[in-house]
Amino acid sequence: MPLPSPSRPQSATERLAFSEDDRSPLAVVNRFNQLAFFDRKPLEAMQRYLADDFIERYPDFAHDLEGQSDKEATLAFFSTRGWKEDEANQSIIYKVMADGDEVMVFHYMTRGPDDAGLAFVDIFRVQDGLIVEHWAVGQPVSDKRNARHPMF
Repeated sequence: MPLPSPSRPQSATERLAFSEDDRSPLAVVNRFNQLAFFDRKPLEAMQRYLADDFIERYPDFAHDLEGQSDKEATLAFFSTRGWKEDEANQSIIYKVMADGDEVMVFHYMTRGPDDAGLAFVDIFRVQDGLIVEHWAVGQPVSDKRNARHPMF
């Protein structure tokens, strides 16, 4: 039985394949990812693509700040960290899959050259061209390697 090959990362061409007027969930999440992670403008991406009544389900981002919406709290969180020009954070996207109004993104994120990184799955729910809900599951990348079944 042949071994599975490592996953192929999503290309910039695949991320940029959607026109600005395409409001499909897959197009919205791909444009969001491009602007936030690769153009290194996470705040601009969130301001443009998160609905005002956005719901954040990931506990690390969903801060209970008095009087702030989930969108405002998420913007505040990312104003102190994220994929800015002077930061070493990197993301490689491996899979983007859509099912109706939900889009799943499987990616590998590092915070610098010595960081083993995190494997993340983000799930977005999109309505009317905006992200209305977000979940995330992440785990540190193990230092153990399995040649038969690579993680990415």
